[in-house]
Amino acid sequence: MTVPELRFDAAINPYGCAPSVVAALTEAVQARGYRHYGDIDASRLRARLSEHLGVTPANILVYNGAGEAFVWQSLTALMFAGGTFLAPFPSYERFVEVGRRCARAVVEVPLSPPDWRLPIDRFIDEGRRCEARMAMISSPNNPTGNRLVDADSLAALLAALPDCTVVVDEAYSEYTNQTLAPMVRRWPNLVVLKTFSKAYGLAGLRVGYLVAHETRAAGARRTQIPWAVDCLALTAAEAALADQAYLRDVVSRIRGDVGELGAALGGQPLARVCPTEANFHLVELADISWEELAPVLSDAGIAVRRRPDMPRHIRITSMLPEANATLLRTLARVRKQ
Repeated sequence: MTVPELRFDAAINPYGCAPSVVAALTEAVQARGYRHYGDIDASRLRARLSEHLGVTPANILVYNGAGEAFVWQSLTALMFAGGTFLAPFPSYERFVEVGRRCARAVVEVPLSPPDWRLPIDRFIDEGRRCEARMAMISSPNNPTGNRLVDADSLAALLAALPDCTVVVDEAYSEYTNQTLAPMVRRWPNLVVLKTFSKAYGLAGLRVGYLVAHETRAAGARRTQIPWAVDCLALTAAEAALADQAYLRDVVSRIRGDVGELGAALGGQPLARVCPTEANFHLVELADISWEELAPVLSDAGIAVRRRPDMPRHIRITSMLPEANATLLRTLARVRKQ
C-alpha cells in the first residue's frame, strides 16, 4: 500500500497551503456560508487575479481546475470545428488524451534530447502542414520540468499560426516566478491556463482558470456554467492569492528541496536526472529496469509517476525532506541487491 507521504507520483506542494487559507476556510464553515450560492462567476477572485497578473477581469474565467478549462477549449476549437491538435512529445499526457478524443488528428513534435528543448521552427512547420486548430504547450513542461517557450518564441508561434489556438499550460509557473499571461492582451489566439493546485497547495479543491484575450474569453464565457466553482473553493483561492508572502516562502523551500533531491539522485548510478524548473525530476533509468525497481518501491510504500510511452523514465516529485530521504535510502538498497 502506498504511503500518502511517499506519493512521489503527484506533483503537489507537500508543505500544503498557507495557514491563512485554513483560517479562511474554518471561518467560512463555521459561518455556514455554504447555505447560500456563492459568487456566480467568481468575480471577486477574477478581480484579484487581474491585479496580480496585470490583465483585466474580462480576460479571466475560473473553472473547477485548469483541466476543465482545457476541456472546454478543446471542445470549441477541436470537436465542434473538426480540427487537428498539435503538441510536443513528451508532454502532459492527460491533456494530449483530451486532444485525441476531440480532434480529427493529433500531431506530436518530439522534444530535442538531451535537454528536451522544443524545436520551435519545426513546431511551426508542423502546425502549418497539418493546419492545426489547437496547439498545447506546458511550460514548465510535464514531465520534463523545463520551460519550452519564452515571450519571443511564443510570439513567433502565435504570429505564424494565427488560426491556431495556442494553449500554454502554466501549472508550475510559480516555481519560475514568470508568466506569459499578460501576452493575451495582444494575441487573440493565446490561452494561458493556471491553477491553484500546485504551488498554492489546493489540489483537492480544484480551482483553475484561463487567461485569454477579451474576445476569446467572452466566447468561452457563453458556455460556462453559472456557479461553476463552489463557494468554499473560491474562499480558499482568494485567501491563497492574498498571501503571497507564504507563496514566496514555500516556493523557496521547495526549490531548495528539489535541488538537493536532484543532486542526490544524480549521484546514484541507477539514474540520470534531467534539469528542472518545476518541483519534480524526470529520471532516466540507467542500469536497472522498471520491472526490477517497481517491487522494491512498492514494498516501501513509494509511488512514482511512470507512463507506458516512456518506459525508461520515471517522474519523481520532491516531497518533504524526510520523505525524500526515505526514497533515497530505498534506491540505495536497490543498488546493493
